[in-house]
Amino acid sequence: MNAPYSDNARADTLALAVGEKAASLFSHRKLLCAEAILVAINETFGQPVTEDQAVGMAAGLTAGLGDRGCLCGAVAGACAGLGIVCSRGDHAATRAAVRRESAAIHEAFTARHKSSCCRVLTKHVKNDPDAHMAQCAGLTGYGAELAVRSILRLRPELLTCPDTAPAGEKRLCSRVRWLLSLFCR
Repeated sequence: MNAPYSDNARADTLALAVGEKAASLFSHRKLLCAEAILVAINETFGQPVTEDQAVGMAAGLTAGLGDRGCLCGAVAGACAGLGIVCSRGDHAATRAAVRRESAAIHEAFTARHKSSCCRVLTKHVKNDPDAHMAQCAGLTGYGAELAVRSILRLRPELLTCPDTAPAGEKRLCSRVRWLLSLFCR
């Protein structure tokens, strides 16, 4: 039987689970950084867009914005995922709130990794494909975690799944409950 968890513990568990999913999508070379984050967030939070749309929206955000090495795709993908989930329907966060959370994602990422520049982050591993892959998978996972935490700050009801949720939200809540059930035992 599952032990009772606080909303903070459940949010942490969900963030870590989505981070692991995004890192796995990246590690298995199915998707690049921003693409993996958008797909993992999209699947977790009820697929507000199709998988093809999620990949398409993120395609230009990978490898430092179109292979230029600028903004890390994990940061860009995290901010895009936040916008997809928090800018819809009658639960839509204001654009200002999404911008504030995007700034928080950037600040947390930069504080942990000392940069958000893809070129800077990958400089020491660019000639070692295995180390590069491992590092970027970790960055991808962390970006997804940050996005989930921001999403839940703006839309905490996505974690609690009230029984009175509209029909579209029931599907979403069942996905969140399922993912949490894997980790909250």
